[in-house]
Amino acid sequence: MKANDRLIVAGGGTGGHILAGVAIADEWVKQTGSKDSVLFVGAEQGLEARLVPKHGYALKLLKIGALNRVGLKTRLLTLLQLPLSFLKALFILISFRPHAVIGVGGYASGPVVLLARLLSPLFGFRTAIIEQNSVAGFTNRMLGRRVHRVFCAFQGGASQFSSEKVMVTGNPIRSSLRPLPPSSKDPFTLFVFGGSQGALGINSLILDALPFLRDHGLQFIHQTGVKDYERVANGYERAGVSGRIEKFIDDMGSCYEKASLVVCRAGASSMTELASVGRAPIFIPLPTAADNHQEKNAKIFEEQDAAWVVPQGSMTGARFAELILSLKNDPSQIAGVESRIRAFYKPDAAEVIVRTLRLPS
Repeated sequence: MKANDRLIVAGGGTGGHILAGVAIADEWVKQTGSKDSVLFVGAEQGLEARLVPKHGYALKLLKIGALNRVGLKTRLLTLLQLPLSFLKALFILISFRPHAVIGVGGYASGPVVLLARLLSPLFGFRTAIIEQNSVAGFTNRMLGRRVHRVFCAFQGGASQFSSEKVMVTGNPIRSSLRPLPPSSKDPFTLFVFGGSQGALGINSLILDALPFLRDHGLQFIHQTGVKDYERVANGYERAGVSGRIEKFIDDMGSCYEKASLVVCRAGASSMTELASVGRAPIFIPLPTAADNHQEKNAKIFEEQDAAWVVPQGSMTGARFAELILSLKNDPSQIAGVESRIRAFYKPDAAEVIVRTLRLPS
């Protein structure tokens, strides 16, 4: 294997971080020809332990927790874990000898990317991060000052880093998603999901709205998350509404294809997927997201009339049902959003990132 053929993707924690990493890894394999050239490094408690192997990539796990926006006990435990995490990261870097290391967000990216940057003068590692949101997270703010290159999904995120190292590339997403024709409105299908772990607030709002939507010929696809599945499934049954109710959905492409309207959070990965396939969303941003980044993400789309934004807790189930039915009865509104949201998609994001990472050190 050539010296510039190996890549480490560090981080995870959320589905959005992991899937961006997978998109970059897929493009790396496309350019190098070998899946053995990519190694993921994540945290033991993150979703990466389940999602990365599904995509056929090797994975090493670190025992590491959080430092930001957590209690004193968690912070102290993380500080105690850091020395061992750095030692394990050191062993991984020296044994795998990557040409490039990219952090995709999440706490596990910290030790790996930081150590790779410190070792760069000796081993020639190229280091980078990708910032998927309009507001940089804690780990990326720290790493962004040190890495060689920062890739940003939004122009707003780019303003938080040195202009000399920033590239606005868009957000890389899984290659299986392709632009879709305009959505079908017969039957009118509402696709609801709350990210990789579900969303209690969205689930509750939909359950409150079901009695007002029941007799209007809607179909439902609803990803609930593992923890809230029983409550949501029982809620549909009590309301007398049938639908596809799942804990987790792997075939997002087919669900987007069937969707007439989407209700979801405003995480960067979900937003990019919607832009890539051309589906109209109602965003309900996570109010507790760090630095309120989801609301800021959503506002970027809303300002271009490319989405509707409903702050969590701002509507009753009855009012939310009214909004959905008003859109169902005026397909031109949905068609307009489907057209405008496509402008946010940069199809070559992963290709540009990998091509830049593979430059000589």
